[in-house]
Amino acid sequence: MSRHREQPALGIRPRRSGLLAAFVLVTHGAALGVVFATPLDWYCSVLPVALVFASLVYEMGVQVLFMAPWAVREAVWGSDGTWTLSLVSGKQVEARLLPSTFVTRRLILLNFRCGRWCFRTLVLPPDALDPDLLRRLRVRLRLPGTRAISGTDALT
Repeated sequence: MSRHREQPALGIRPRRSGLLAAFVLVTHGAALGVVFATPLDWYCSVLPVALVFASLVYEMGVQVLFMAPWAVREAVWGSDGTWTLSLVSGKQVEARLLPSTFVTRRLILLNFRCGRWCFRTLVLPPDALDPDLLRRLRVRLRLPGTRAISGTDALT
């Protein structure tokens, strides 16, 4: 008998998260506060302010509002352990789960490698998924040996 029984496919399609939006806005607002609190001439502050705004637009478009064509709209963890990412553009890509994936009770960060130089991240705060799906995902990610057989780059 096999040590690992086959798991059913798990489809992860997060909805927009108010918690993530608030976090992104607060952290970028704090970064702007630091820039403005620093005693710099106005012309020296332009670049940091522009970078903070560019980061804000990027994060809101990719992780919060799912508007960028390269944003991950859905991730499917197949019963055979493979990952398939559906992007906003409609493109589907095969991916490998990276060992840098972060799993806690309040937050899951799924880091994927989609090619040699292509990486994607799916941020899953508690209000982005159904609580039962979030629990099943956490449990499955924490199972011993799951990452080793699930299309991951992890060496566990």
